[in-house]
Amino acid sequence: YAKAVAKYLGTDHHEFIVSYRDAIDLVDSIFDTYDEPFADASAIPTMLVSKLAKQYVTVTLSGEGGDELFYGYGAYKWAQRMDNPVYRALRKPAAWMLSNMGSRYQRVGKLLDFNKNVNLKSHIFSQEQYLFSEYELNDILQPEYYNKHSLDHLQTAANALSNTEVSKSGNSALHERKLNAMEQQALFDLQFYLQDDLLTKVDRASMHYSIETRVPYLDHRVIEFAVNLSPDLKYKNGISKYILKKILYQYIPQELFDRPKQGFAIPLNKWLHNELSYLIEDNLNKTVIEQYNVVKYEEVQTIINGFRNGKDYLFNRLWLLIVLHRWMIKNC
Repeated sequence: YAKAVAKYLGTDHHEFIVSYRDAIDLVDSIFDTYDEPFADASAIPTMLVSKLAKQYVTVTLSGEGGDELFYGYGAYKWAQRMDNPVYRALRKPAAWMLSNMGSRYQRVGKLLDFNKNVNLKSHIFSQEQYLFSEYELNDILQPEYYNKHSLDHLQTAANALSNTEVSKSGNSALHERKLNAMEQQALFDLQFYLQDDLLTKVDRASMHYSIETRVPYLDHRVIEFAVNLSPDLKYKNGISKYILKKILYQYIPQELFDRPKQGFAIPLNKWLHNELSYLIEDNLNKTVIEQYNVVKYEEVQTIINGFRNGKDYLFNRLWLLIVLHRWMIKNC
């Protein structure tokens, strides 16, 4: 796909065929590169593309911010659905039904299963990313590490950020308007996901190979324009990033992009069943878990057993635990 776009535009195009071994060989190095328990597995392909780009350039451009500003993530569709009274009324029985189906449906069931006191934006984000939900954290963390005060602080910050009413300059009712569910979810990502994960990931991976990465979407003028843009121009007729695509198609034929969105990910699910299964054995065994005593071994074993028995959606929870304990083994 990239080759076709490059051919149309007449730009220089370089292709690299990357094997799974190239990616797996980087697993150990990410713990040194990030110098903290950073558990976004897409750091691996980000490091690979940075390493390869260094052969030709010293400055690169990244599209970080485009999804958050123009509604490119599936989480925003879920926020819209959860704002629908019909969805809210049916979610509990739907969650129960889906929990008894295959792994893919169980994941959706987890997303639908929450209590009224949960921070919905945080919950939607966690389940879209295959992360622990709040009640799962309560179950797995040792009491001294389950800091309810920190969670309350997160909820307060998220609620303040995503206030249902905003006012330009704060002094004129003429400018006040309510934020819809999609806007609130996107603001949550701008505040937390973008700066604490995505920008950190790209910055450290690129700097590891002495590349400077710039993010044009995060120019303050672009952000100011985007956050004040009508939501109908960001998501319209089921099309995400609507206005960006309309602009793009003025320069490049639509058929070059008329395909489903693809994430920048590795097949971590498959690898943890096979080539990377040793990471589970080495970092999540009883001795390691009990030595650091951050999480409960019985709960960890339940996740491992569930994953090995077909609950594939648990793969990223395992990766979080692996990265945490591998970092502690090395640094504590």
